[in-house]
Amino acid sequence: LILNPVLACLAGGRNKMLASKAYDLYNGELFPYGLMIETPKTIRDVSKAEVPLWLHRFGGYGVVKNPYSNAGQGVYIITNEKELEEFMNQEYEYDQFIVQSLIGNYRWSTFSEAGVFYHVGTMPNKKNNIYVADLRFMVGSGPEGFYPLAIYSRRSKVPLAEKLDGSVSPWDMLGTNLSFKKPDGTWDTDSSRLLLMDRKDFNILGIGLDDLIDAYIQTVLSVIAIDKMAKTLINSKGKFRKKLFRSLNGDEKLLQEIME
Repeated sequence: LILNPVLACLAGGRNKMLASKAYDLYNGELFPYGLMIETPKTIRDVSKAEVPLWLHRFGGYGVVKNPYSNAGQGVYIITNEKELEEFMNQEYEYDQFIVQSLIGNYRWSTFSEAGVFYHVGTMPNKKNNIYVADLRFMVGSGPEGFYPLAIYSRRSKVPLAEKLDGSVSPWDMLGTNLSFKKPDGTWDTDSSRLLLMDRKDFNILGIGLDDLIDAYIQTVLSVIAIDKMAKTLINSKGKFRKKLFRSLNGDEKLLQEIME
C-alpha cells in the first residue's frame, strides 16, 4: 500500500490551487532552457462572486473548479448563462475557486491572447465521430532519475459536437474521468472508456513518439514543480510553514479543516 504524504497533497498533488502556483514558479526557472509546463489559462483565488467576471473575460466559456476535489468532482463547465446561473445558485464547501479557459471544439473554446486551443480528438470512427481523450503518463524516480511506469488513456462518454445546442451535456463531451456515483451513493468505475496502451483500441488516439516524449517531459516537470513546492513549505527545522501556506492558499474553510 502506497500513501502520498499529506505534504505532497497540500503542495499540489491534490490541491489544484497550489499546483498552479507551483507550475508558475517552476516555469520561471525553465524559461531560459526553452521548457515550460503547459496548462490552460488559469485564474486563481477566485471568490464565487468573481466567477461571472472571469467567465465574461473568457468570452462566456470556462471551467470553474473546486481546487481541492478530485475524481472529476467539483468541476463545472460553463458554456451559457443557464449553466452559470445554476453554478451561482449552489452553496459550496470552500470559499475559493480556480477558473480556467475552456478547451472544447474549435467553435466553442475560450479565446485568449495565446489564441484558441481546442481538442483534436481521437481518430474518427465509422460514424465520423471523434471523442475527447486524455493521456496519463505515470513515472517513478530513483537514484538515477525519473523513468516511465505506465501509460493509459480515457475517452469521453459521447462524441465531441461541432455546435452546442443543449441536447448534450458539455461534461459528457469533455469529461474523461471514469468515476461515477451510483444511485445508492457508492462509487464505481466506467472501465469501458479506459484505453490501455497494450490494447488495439489505443491506436484510435493517433499519437506518435513525439507526443509520448512530450507527455513524459510534461509529467516529469510537473512532478518536480510540486516537489519543489513541498520543500518550500518546510522550514530548516523540518516544520510546516503555516504562515506561508496561508499566504499561498488563503481559503479560511480549508485552513480550518487542516488545523482540525
